[in-house]
Amino acid sequence: MTNAELSPADTQALTSAIEAVGQRTFPRALSLLCMGVSNAQAAHLSAFFRNDKPMEIYSTRTDPDVIEALGTYFDVAFVLDPFYELFLRDPCDRVDSLHAIAPDDFLMSEYYEKFFLELSLSDECGVMLPISSEAALFLSLGVYDDRAMSVARLRALLPVVGALARRHWTVLTPESPDGSGRLAAHLDESFAAFGNSVLSPREAEITRMILKGHSTKAIALMFKNSPETVKAHRRRIYGKLGLSAQGALLPLFLDALRAMPPGAKGDPLKYLFTQ
Repeated sequence: MTNAELSPADTQALTSAIEAVGQRTFPRALSLLCMGVSNAQAAHLSAFFRNDKPMEIYSTRTDPDVIEALGTYFDVAFVLDPFYELFLRDPCDRVDSLHAIAPDDFLMSEYYEKFFLELSLSDECGVMLPISSEAALFLSLGVYDDRAMSVARLRALLPVVGALARRHWTVLTPESPDGSGRLAAHLDESFAAFGNSVLSPREAEITRMILKGHSTKAIALMFKNSPETVKAHRRRIYGKLGLSAQGALLPLFLDALRAMPPGAKGDPLKYLFTQ
């Protein structure tokens, strides 16, 4: 880190962000990490798009006046935002203070008078993280008083922040700005492939039915087999997977999902068993 190493609080926030990747709590965890490192008092995470209006992903701001001002921003005022203009002109991983990128007469502009002052911020810096050529994450960090934000420390952490963000958002679209659409599709594909690298096609199918909560009798009816045949399948499944009981199957599935690299496809077990 520049100027100082990570504090214990920063380290804990970084650990929380890493653990939250792939979960709905990740936008908040990422925002809090950057707030702590930069000494900011407020955070607002947005998705910027070239062909759509920006969209809010997460915010620490809850006061009604600010919420109303942010509504105006996402509706029309964003076109005057120096950070949005920077996204259109030069999208790349970067951390910038507002005064470094704003026009020389920014403090006299209508945007500053009619919007920025409504946010009650005395200073702002922004973290830009392009996810594709058409979309980027933008994290606005601000303070209410005269304290100085540590842009240098935040800039030093930028490679880590960018890597975490891209593990969560493999795509960023207006339909799924929080990454949930990608996550849901990824989980569906992973579940559909679970067991295929270790089990026979029929065994893998039975395994997925067990995970969904189907009984031996229900599985037998579906496959037009006897319950004894399904029980034999189950014994072979547990033997191949190294399990002693059905209760260990769900933890195995979850461990396999966690072992998958970002964007990986196919049976999650093949990543777990090669560790």
